[in-house]
Amino acid sequence: MGFVRKTLGSLGDSVMFGRRDSKEQAVTDAFGSDSQALIAESGMAGKILVNSLDRVVHLQRSAITGYVDWLRSKNPEASPAEIQDLMNKHFVRLATGSGAGAGTAAAIPGIGFVTGALTISAESLVFLDAAAFYTVASAYLRGADITDPERRKALILVALSGSQGTALVDASLTATSSVSAISRMSPGNVREVNNQLVKIALNQISKRMKQAWIGKIMPMGIGAVLGTMANRKLAAKVVHSTSESLGALPSVFDTPAPSEDEVQEPVALLASQVKE
Repeated sequence: MGFVRKTLGSLGDSVMFGRRDSKEQAVTDAFGSDSQALIAESGMAGKILVNSLDRVVHLQRSAITGYVDWLRSKNPEASPAEIQDLMNKHFVRLATGSGAGAGTAAAIPGIGFVTGALTISAESLVFLDAAAFYTVASAYLRGADITDPERRKALILVALSGSQGTALVDASLTATSSVSAISRMSPGNVREVNNQLVKIALNQISKRMKQAWIGKIMPMGIGAVLGTMANRKLAAKVVHSTSESLGALPSVFDTPAPSEDEVQEPVALLASQVKE
């Protein structure tokens, strides 16, 4: 999944060096005052979540649909379930590689505890960026409307929140899946649900990052192995949660797969559309 790695891997500077632009402020302001306070109290985990939401919420729709179309063009006979399986493997591979890299870098003699911690924080940002992108692409595969920023945010937060997030959405509006429920909510209801979801997601993310962080800061070799294991476990949870929360895939596609010459190379597509 090199095209996603190249694009997402360069996005950590705004978190690592404290840059806070108008888009990040807008994402934070979209939540209620209670959620804003929780985000502030959550420290790095809250900042990483806000930055990841910012990037994927503002990523143009064609970057996400282009990735799915590219997979379909390479596998024209594949069913939605088979395309989802390819997406799962791409995401887990990316997450596993970044975990090993952070674990190794954090333990290099002379790099220092603080620098190692910053490396792990940047890697956590890449992981959440990838998880958010993967979630929205998975929702699109199920026919979700990914054009509206608030609905896109809700889809990401439901997947990151696990069963608690799914239960919250299901309780808000009776539907067969979170995708269906979110698509039927009014804009006001979506924002209200997002305020609740961000609290659940932050709690989940904070716990998982703390557990993974401890392993990655271990001595050389051990940190790399534990980093790989931690991120593989985290990625597997995201894959499972996404499948559970977004609901069943359609059995077939409504449209034929695009030909390879109709689809832009994802590296160029993503690089041109990610908003700093």
